[in-house]
Amino acid sequence: MQASPMHGESVTRGGPCYDRAKEAEEFHETKAGVKGLVDSGAAKVPRLFIHPPENLHDFSSGTDGAATSLEVPIIDMMGCRDSRRQDVVDELRRASETWGFFQIVNHGVPAAVMDGMLEAVTQFHEQPEGVKREWYSRDDAKKFRYYSNGDLFWSQAAAWRDTLLFDFSCGVPDPEEVPLLCREPVFKYEEHIEKLKRSLSELLSDALGLDSGYLGDLECMESKRIVGHYYPICPEPELTMGTINHSDATILTLLLQNNHGGLQVRHQNQWVDVSPVPGAILANIGDFMQLVSNDKFKSVEHRVLARRAGPWVSVACFLFPGGIRKSKPYGPIKELLDENHPPLYRQTSFADYLGYFHSRNGLNGESLLPHFRMMQTSPSPGEFITRRDTVYDRAKELREFDETKAGVKGLVDSGVAKIPRIFMHPPENLHGLSSNTNRACLQGPIIDLRDCRDSRRRDITDGIREASEAWGFFQIINHGIPLDVMDSMLEGVRKFHEQEVEVKKEVYSRDGMKRVRYFSNGDLFQSKAAAWRDSVLFDFQDGVLDPEAVPPICREAVFEYEKHMVRLKTSLSELFSEALGLGSYYLSGIECMKSETLTCHYYPACPEPELTLGTINHSDLSCLTLLLQDHHGGLQVLHENHWVDVVPVKGAILANIGDFMQLVTNDKFKSVEHRVLAGRVGPRVSVACFLSPGWTQKTKLFGPIKELLSENNPPIYKETSPLEYVTYYISHGLSGNSALPHFRMSDSK
Repeated sequence: MQASPMHGESVTRGGPCYDRAKEAEEFHETKAGVKGLVDSGAAKVPRLFIHPPENLHDFSSGTDGAATSLEVPIIDMMGCRDSRRQDVVDELRRASETWGFFQIVNHGVPAAVMDGMLEAVTQFHEQPEGVKREWYSRDDAKKFRYYSNGDLFWSQAAAWRDTLLFDFSCGVPDPEEVPLLCREPVFKYEEHIEKLKRSLSELLSDALGLDSGYLGDLECMESKRIVGHYYPICPEPELTMGTINHSDATILTLLLQNNHGGLQVRHQNQWVDVSPVPGAILANIGDFMQLVSNDKFKSVEHRVLARRAGPWVSVACFLFPGGIRKSKPYGPIKELLDENHPPLYRQTSFADYLGYFHSRNGLNGESLLPHFRMMQTSPSPGEFITRRDTVYDRAKELREFDETKAGVKGLVDSGVAKIPRIFMHPPENLHGLSSNTNRACLQGPIIDLRDCRDSRRRDITDGIREASEAWGFFQIINHGIPLDVMDSMLEGVRKFHEQEVEVKKEVYSRDGMKRVRYFSNGDLFQSKAAAWRDSVLFDFQDGVLDPEAVPPICREAVFEYEKHMVRLKTSLSELFSEALGLGSYYLSGIECMKSETLTCHYYPACPEPELTLGTINHSDLSCLTLLLQDHHGGLQVLHENHWVDVVPVKGAILANIGDFMQLVTNDKFKSVEHRVLAGRVGPRVSVACFLSPGWTQKTKLFGPIKELLSENNPPIYKETSPLEYVTYYISHGLSGNSALPHFRMSDSK
């Protein structure tokens, strides 16, 4: 067994062949963080941490590039409930409009509580490595975790810091999930920060000229994450950064720092040192506050320098819309708009904003706000479909829509403000769109395939078994598909759908025998209501697809992605076989996942998402579906009779059990019901790879696997062929009802 690298040797300084991915992986595997490098006696900054010159612009070892003559505003909250309230409000307004940053004193958080919080963060990071390692994780579902550089694997250069995260975004976490060393300090600190948040919410509402309870009612800062950063001393601070220049994605960030300094904010195009003020809490306006205030309050760019002295310790509390509010659309506050102040930003959800952040490879020194600014566009001629006629001819409207060959995207491009009637779903389809509050914070399983060929294989098969039995769904990371291949595939799909209609029309077809086709709603003429999506399909069943049949705009991306899908399918086929207690090659031997069909969906922004769906609730007829999705979200799975949001995980592939897998496993693995919500923000792009028996096996009979049957576990389903199953499935369309009951044995319950 190969030993993990020592901290000092985890990364090389340079060399003719620099493998950044290898060095990042080696650093990650030490689980010792930057503190481990320092403790090992590193006298040079490893190459992994060396930033390009543009990141290091404007500071030198002598001055740090700071405009020391400028001072960050200090706001005294004493008397903010009575005699000095107007003065405090005015000072907040000026600071938020001109600096986007200020220090708060007399805020009500006891000095002992703040000192206890800083001391707890310091003590955690300075524990022996063997103790800290137990808490090391990159699993975003964990309420507490310790890690170094959340964007380690995709940032230009790593930052000289380690981090603790306490997640209060879905309420107070279980105390047992927090290390005993910092348990009492963090819960005390969070309790006081909650009180300060409420006061600031009222004061900032007043500062915007709104009612005191406005921001509270908007629920834009209901969730919080507390992040404790530890910046060790650095042997070469001129080569790296503690944190690269960036603005926060939040509504508001509240920051506690110790006395070492290193934080700078950009003001009037100069970097200004934020000198520690005893007892102060720093506040900075985040991007989302700038968006909802329509640029009245300014999100501030800031950074943290690496230092030869230290450690610098800080505790940031990020306030943002979380939980069920994460997918709620936010835009400029209407009360702040008028003829002279039109909206500058389009509506977006916090989930969409974060997704775009991750798609840009984390903190890269550039603001994300310009991406969400309004663009003036001239709509195409008006709607071709009526919303409600006295005499509603559904068949006529369906034909008219199909004959445009422009799909749902064509409707959006024409400027529709109301969805046509053919897309309006009956109430039973829309049930539960807003009733998932009880499970909004439930996280689906995440399976890490790293080392699936050796040391971790048993753990992985156990994880797959548990997820397949309990959820029928899981997300896969470290699956071997390069991030650029996935990004290129999503971009290729988006580019295809955003071509001119005349170009797309060439491959528009409802002929199921065509191996490449573009269409909108495969069950358009059978379903009760149309779905708000367009699709392009690439059928790789039983042989190589002719490259000339694939549109040039996405040809290379499609074939490269499919090649990696085949490799992943092979690995998963073996792992699923073992998870069932069978030989590794059992499922490949029965050829139930022999062929791949890529169906690439495009879900445009919808003006009335409460009236329609992107995809109605259904289960897949495949054995297994592997799904790639962008950052927009909208996918939900039904778990324990509640709809659960599938929050996009950067670099993950989603796997869901299909009906045919449930049939052959005799209900051991569960096919999962899922749906896609329409959204006001978009487009959402996804690529589903359906793994099914090939067309050459279309008449072959499949039934429950004999090795899984016994006297206590008799067959539940009758044998059926893929052709029979597909025919029945298609005849019923996506009706919201599973096709499996039709194939159950008559005497099974």
